[in-house]
Amino acid sequence: MSSIQVHDKFIDQVFSDPKNLRDFMQDLLPENLSSRIDFSTLRAKKTKKTSRKYRRYNLDFIVTGRLDKQDVEFYFIIEHKSAPEKDSLLQIIGYCLVTYEEDTRNQRELKPIIPIILYHGKQKWDLPENFVDYFNVSSDIKEYLLQFKYILIDLSTYKDQEFLEKLNRNARLYSALYALKNIFDELDKFRPLLFRLIKIDREAVSFIIDYIVMAKDYPEEQINPLLKELDMPTIAERWIQKGIKQGLEQGIKQGIQQGLLLEAQEMLLELLEERFGIVPRSIAKKIKEIDSREVVKGLFKIAMRVNSLEEFEEKLKIALR
Repeated sequence: MSSIQVHDKFIDQVFSDPKNLRDFMQDLLPENLSSRIDFSTLRAKKTKKTSRKYRRYNLDFIVTGRLDKQDVEFYFIIEHKSAPEKDSLLQIIGYCLVTYEEDTRNQRELKPIIPIILYHGKQKWDLPENFVDYFNVSSDIKEYLLQFKYILIDLSTYKDQEFLEKLNRNARLYSALYALKNIFDELDKFRPLLFRLIKIDREAVSFIIDYIVMAKDYPEEQINPLLKELDMPTIAERWIQKGIKQGLEQGIKQGIQQGLLLEAQEMLLELLEERFGIVPRSIAKKIKEIDSREVVKGLFKIAMRVNSLEEFEEKLKIALR
């Protein structure tokens, strides 16, 4: 699967746990905001709900909640970024439009939206804090332009030790933030985390290992020695335990590749469903018949560029020739 899909799925799994979501917002949001949130009201909302008009926007995560026990409910849109893309603020505008459009369609009052960007890339985040600063005009003109700010949580500004010291409080959340921060570094960067985490929560270690393997695509011979030191199952054994491994009679290697292929096929189908709605059986069948992970990865890129299922189907036919 694409690295963006891997990161998005990982973050969704983390924030789907109410405790992780609460601790994240309590510890990482600006104090003048976090101190006013009524954490008992926080609720995560699924984001596969884009309209026909704005279907290209796929929101990462939406949270509803209240401030200062006010009668007004807020939306917090959490958007993950691994690079400082110039259109990030335009995407946020799109997310706001999608959310307001759905509220209007369902005859709900519009809610204030507070955008949050969770950034874990290696490049410096150098985008404007306010949308109006995109425009090189005088301040007297800016007051008539669209203005909004976002909260930037840049993980590069945190020290690894800050997350390690909080593992006993919430192993899943702070190990995930450590992993996101360092995912573009070498495997040895994860040793301090994994050897401390193994003493606290073995399931959290498995969670982090799965993310590292999917995001970095390390060869078995590179990661298996580390797993042995941790007294954890090898990559092959992990796929077997998850029920993904197929064809034991054809050997361990083929089984692992089959497991990765099945996962990639499922993620491609999920992407198509998010963008275009129900995927016809004929397309799903062709995707599931593909026996090359590289072909599926190529189709991911196509699925993100095309404007309709019909266009994707034409590209699929070409790819399968």
